[in-house]
Amino acid sequence: MIHGLGGTRHDFGSLDRKLEEAGSDVYLPSLPGHGSSPDKLNDVSLGDYMRLLSQTYRELSTRYERVDVAGISMGALLALMLCAREGITRGRLILLSPPLFLDGWSASPMQWARYVLYCVPGLRNLIRVPENEPFGIKNTRIRNLIRRHMKKGSGVHYPYVPLSAIAQVDWLRFAVKRALHRVSCETLVVHSEEDEVTSIRSAEFLCDNLGTRDVTFVRLTDSYHMITLDNERDTVAARTVDFVRREGMLA
Repeated sequence: MIHGLGGTRHDFGSLDRKLEEAGSDVYLPSLPGHGSSPDKLNDVSLGDYMRLLSQTYRELSTRYERVDVAGISMGALLALMLCAREGITRGRLILLSPPLFLDGWSASPMQWARYVLYCVPGLRNLIRVPENEPFGIKNTRIRNLIRRHMKKGSGVHYPYVPLSAIAQVDWLRFAVKRALHRVSCETLVVHSEEDEVTSIRSAEFLCDNLGTRDVTFVRLTDSYHMITLDNERDTVAARTVDFVRREGMLA
């Protein structure tokens, strides 16, 4: 299970526990640059993410007959790239709020300007992009709880990420679009119509362009981006567990 940019295993809420209760073994690697200081992300590239994930996947493949891969937000894009690179066919793929397009309702009309900033040497390491309301959460109670965690610096999620980390996500989005035809494993896509980061177009594009026709699409209507924590988290968990248990178990 692969968390999102600036996140931790807490991105998945209780999903990992529910999978374990269903009889699955669950692994949640911490991505390079995460779990310490946001500025550590300045030293991390897409290649660093992929090396860790490929190594983890290959190690698990020696211990389990089938290894499924799940990711949320940026983690969903990394899961897609991992499946394409490793040629995963026996395992299953779970994509939660995959941000192929950064076109959600909260997107700034000036977001294109970041591509100009990428071209200025050193600048991307200096600019900090804060984690702002609504934190991917529609549920007011949960959003307030996350706000308190952010203020306390509890480590649940980085309060900001450097622009250099956003650049890595952009390169990942472009790379994933070119690799979709190489993803041939059974896939579950779960996405909300109200996602403020990435519109439902991302999920629809995936369903139309993956290299497999065995795709299950779950469309949510009452959540924002962090669907594993928001109003429909129980639905997300139930559909994920059902998908994994359909024939066998998650490793």
